[in-house]
Amino acid sequence: MFRCPTKDDLFDRVALPRGRAWQTHEGGPSPATPFGQFWLAAAEVFAFVAKRACDLRSEFWCATHSETHDQWMTEYGLPDACDPFPDLCTKVAAIGGTRCEYYAAIAARAGWSIRCIEEQRCGARAGCARAGNAQAGRRRGGVMKIVVDLGASFSYVGPRSQPPRAGRFRAGWRLGCPPDIGPLECLLARVVHAEILIVYEVTNG
Repeated sequence: MFRCPTKDDLFDRVALPRGRAWQTHEGGPSPATPFGQFWLAAAEVFAFVAKRACDLRSEFWCATHSETHDQWMTEYGLPDACDPFPDLCTKVAAIGGTRCEYYAAIAARAGWSIRCIEEQRCGARAGCARAGNAQAGRRRGGVMKIVVDLGASFSYVGPRSQPPRAGRFRAGWRLGCPPDIGPLECLLARVVHAEILIVYEVTNG
């Protein structure tokens, strides 16, 4: 079991040599002698250094750190309103993921109800490319559609009504802007891989 040495422990180790001339030949070194007083004072300094070294040992783990909290927060980019792991130790322990279930769990923890649908684009797959189909600036890679259920998302505080669409507007429907899901977009942008294009769709349950 780890134990930091005390002043008395260190005094026993440094109070040398031993012998009759130093009045230390029986019962160990005596702090009553001038020689003992010298090493007793030295042991006090050594004990302080040892204590600081022992305290540093605790700073290497999130669960036990205290004095280096600011450095830990800077290292992990906290605080950050968009971070899916606002708690430091939770972020340290996070292992990440690339599946829809993982993204849905992250969103749920922040109060958003989502489901996602992966759509695979052609990309660099053999036999998938077609002559004349490429366009300048077209993004290559996977596409993920995120369907957001506003009715089940307690973090959403905007209007629940859907904005009118061409050919579908009815008398009595409220005019409104698309719902603001910016906090969710910011959250998922931190965990979804950069090569994946996210397309959002909003429903009301």
